[in-house]
Amino acid sequence: MLENVALGQSRFMTPGVAPDPRGVLLGRYGMLSFATLEGVVSWLRLYSAESSIDELLSGMEIHQAITPLRSREMLVRIPATSSYTLDRAGRCAKFVGGTIYTGTSKHFVKYRDDRSPYGYDAVGIHALPHNADIMVHGEDFTQTYHKERLIPFHKLLFRLSLRRVPGGDKLRPDDRSELVLVVARGLGEGVIRYLWRNRVPAEVALVKPRGQSAFGDATDASYLLFRVGKLPERILDLCMATPGIEVFRLNTPQAAVQVGFTHLIDLSSCASVFSEQSFYVFWGYSAHEGRIDRVDVLDGPVEFSGIENLTRIRLDVEKPRARENLEGSDVDQVGVPIRLAPSLVPPRHVIATLIPLAQGPMLKRLVYFLPRSSLRGHQVVVTDRGILVVAAENIDVIPLGQILCELAAGLLVPMGMDLVPRVAPDVLARALGHGAGLLTVFPHRGNPFQVSRAALAPLERRALAKIEVDRASVVDTHMDSQGQPTLVNEPVGRFALWGYPNPRSKS
Repeated sequence: MLENVALGQSRFMTPGVAPDPRGVLLGRYGMLSFATLEGVVSWLRLYSAESSIDELLSGMEIHQAITPLRSREMLVRIPATSSYTLDRAGRCAKFVGGTIYTGTSKHFVKYRDDRSPYGYDAVGIHALPHNADIMVHGEDFTQTYHKERLIPFHKLLFRLSLRRVPGGDKLRPDDRSELVLVVARGLGEGVIRYLWRNRVPAEVALVKPRGQSAFGDATDASYLLFRVGKLPERILDLCMATPGIEVFRLNTPQAAVQVGFTHLIDLSSCASVFSEQSFYVFWGYSAHEGRIDRVDVLDGPVEFSGIENLTRIRLDVEKPRARENLEGSDVDQVGVPIRLAPSLVPPRHVIATLIPLAQGPMLKRLVYFLPRSSLRGHQVVVTDRGILVVAAENIDVIPLGQILCELAAGLLVPMGMDLVPRVAPDVLARALGHGAGLLTVFPHRGNPFQVSRAALAPLERRALAKIEVDRASVVDTHMDSQGQPTLVNEPVGRFALWGYPNPRSKS
């Protein structure tokens, strides 16, 4: 039997309990009872969505217990860090048909509810019967339990199957910022080449799940683990539709869950379960293996390498034949031509324009209307391919020729265009012989050409044509006596100004 606890009560019959600062009766632990294991999982699912399970793991125990009637129930012991914690745990337990108690050692009394806000105290405490480990005290009953077996939380976590989420394979841009790809070893070279060609930042590692056999190819379960960032949506859809490639999303730094699935328990709320020396891959489904529910534990820390260091390099060790011997043969050229194609990225910084020589007179007339700041900030060089005008900014004040953007330092392409194949700028620079002090221009027509930066001159200096300046002759300013003027002073009298009208008299 139970009796209500009053505010300020200090003496209790239940051993190991005491009021907290709020006056609520608490023991050292909270005890939750469920009829089945499914109830325990449902409670963990609800609690992890609201709060962190890491706060409970230090004292959490999950037991399968037997009643005197030989029926089995599930008991979950959690540390009673505060009455707020047990309030949340009890509220979640009621949703799934569970009951919550509080106590310290063997006797647990019902936790508070609306009828008794400060809790309950047991009346008539007596010793536990033989072969009983725990006794719980309800309002009108007592129940003993014998602990049959302990279920570790991490084993329960890894045994749960993933749940498919409708539409979960459609990821937002923020969700695609960091993904994990599991790729079969036979597809590794192609995936590395494809990601590198599309400029997707990625790292790769060769891993083997713990517990797999290390002998023979037939039982070799190793695969390639890619860590990619900012994966475009079209590439994500391609990876998810390709057999042998599975996409995972990081829930914690050490755990990844397959895209389109979710774990019943929020893994981020129990991150302390995952060892920093391991990496965990939660599988929900594999296209080439069928339905699977497993967790691969990879020994770590996993060491990743950049895919740019793993691109295949092909070397021809045979002595090449002369070029004339290849004419008319079916041998394909090794090199891939570079050409311009419409760009897939927003316009870059415009810094130059290539003006045909025929439009030179128009540029001369335009110079008269340019302000001094524009003339001072522009540089120009005249070549046989056209007039190249380069500026640090505001090149749009010259609406002539082909507007050029800077693909890389000194590599200029027409605005809205890109170079294909889309190799890295440093690789392209080495292939072109481009370096510091050079400008390499890719016009719409014709081959690219290079101009030395030293050949550039300020536009204000080149704008001035050659001015013919005549030298003036110095003449003698001495005049002869015949041509000298004569100055005569005549007397004007005492009142010389009387003959002029007074200005005030006119008004």
